[in-house]
Amino acid sequence: MKYLFILPLLVFTACKTVENVETKNEQTNTEGGIVERKYEPIEIKAEIGRIEGKQTANVQIIKSRIEGNTLFLKIGYSGGCAKHNFKLIGSPMISKSLPPIRGIELVHLNNGDTCREYIEQKLIVDISDLAYEKENGSKIKLQLSGIEEMIMFTYTSD
Repeated sequence: MKYLFILPLLVFTACKTVENVETKNEQTNTEGGIVERKYEPIEIKAEIGRIEGKQTANVQIIKSRIEGNTLFLKIGYSGGCAKHNFKLIGSPMISKSLPPIRGIELVHLNNGDTCREYIEQKLIVDISDLAYEKENGSKIKLQLSGIEEMIMFTYTSD
């Protein structure tokens, strides 16, 4: 007799739980209950220098393209609880090739953020300081760590 009373209670509770999950998914208006937030692009200026022992957090470079003196990067990283900062640092050393090659690195400072939300964001980087010579048409290949292909950069004067 006890079991006949408990069984309907369990079925009612299970149905109520499913109903709450479905309502929550409707509120997100996305498939599978995944909330997708939009993040504003971050604008930074590339610099020549060395990484001064700062701990860089993981960052995935999804896409890259150059227009004029601007490098556009689509990146992915985990976080969501604190503001993240980025730097693009170019090596002061340039290879002796035609065109010359400069190694560059994207530094990701997560400011201790241990949250695990996956964030995709755009970086807009002024790379004019990475030019071999600041003359119109000066070419250099940029080897961004994390990307196999080199990026051809042709400096343009504004």
